[in-house]
Amino acid sequence: MASEMLEREDLSIYVVAGVPKSFKKKLQKFVGSESKSDGDVMLLDEEMTEWVLAQVKGEKRRSHEKTPGSSALWRAYRALSAARYHLQDQPIEAKIRNLRDQIEELWRDTSPLHEEPEEELEEVG
Repeated sequence: MASEMLEREDLSIYVVAGVPKSFKKKLQKFVGSESKSDGDVMLLDEEMTEWVLAQVKGEKRRSHEKTPGSSALWRAYRALSAARYHLQDQPIEAKIRNLRDQIEELWRDTSPLHEEPEEELEEVG
């Protein structure tokens, strides 16, 4: 059902703060009464929420902060995150999450965003 909803052309995304999780039931009733067709509501999981918030805040890496290797690893991480989301109820999800975590670690090792300043490196050494 969730994947069907995400493929709709009339999809809108709202960010709501300060409401309990039980708010979803009230929101579903409201959307049902206001929609012209079958409206639906989805509460995103924690990882998807973090990703949406990063996009809303504009926490995208600028082109000068990317290397070809870190950029490729970032795309692989995003693809695995999407696969994990779509396969979250299947046994393979744990393997995908593990692989995604390994890719994230490699990305952090190669990304200019995560390089330690030289001052910190001298203090450690």
